[in-house]
Amino acid sequence: MLKRFTPIITLTAACWLVFVLNNLIWQGHLAQHGIIPRHLGSLTGILWSPFLHASYQHLAANTVPLLILGGIICVRGKGEFVAVTVGGILLGGILTWLFARSACHIGASGLIFCYFGYVASLACFNRTFGTLCLSVACIVAYGGMIKGLLPTLTGISWEGHLAGLVAGVALGSLMSKLRKTPNAPANPSAGGVLGDRLT
Repeated sequence: MLKRFTPIITLTAACWLVFVLNNLIWQGHLAQHGIIPRHLGSLTGILWSPFLHASYQHLAANTVPLLILGGIICVRGKGEFVAVTVGGILLGGILTWLFARSACHIGASGLIFCYFGYVASLACFNRTFGTLCLSVACIVAYGGMIKGLLPTLTGISWEGHLAGLVAGVALGSLMSKLRKTPNAPANPSAGGVLGDRLT
């Protein structure tokens, strides 16, 4: 059972490892490689930003929800976790790069909002009792995260949060449609199946 959680534990450990190395070796300079909207040179920041954090408090605050929400998706399947994580980083990062205000956006909170949006929307797209219970539990436990979508604090990347949430819901819809797509019919002749720094 514990092996199911290996992907999210590895991802979270990577965030901590990058933070430690960044502060011990690079004196925090890696943090400048986040997402700077509409700057071509920061496109690579889409990949780097979830692993970069401004402070210990920033990373510590992200660790628990990252582990719990990511762990829920891991239980559903490693393949599903990888698809949601990669899709969330790319889609959420691209939306942030396109529409966010000009600043350096870093932190795993966008990915956390992606996980939240994905799990919370499962009941809407899958319409099963199990996903309904899961979505309701997620909303009850982490519904307070929604306040992170409001532009209340200048140092918080609410745009990154919103982009992550949109990405999570979009991925929930996409994954649901893929599950409902019937397998292609077998080919009898082949004998097989076709086939400022913001945080």
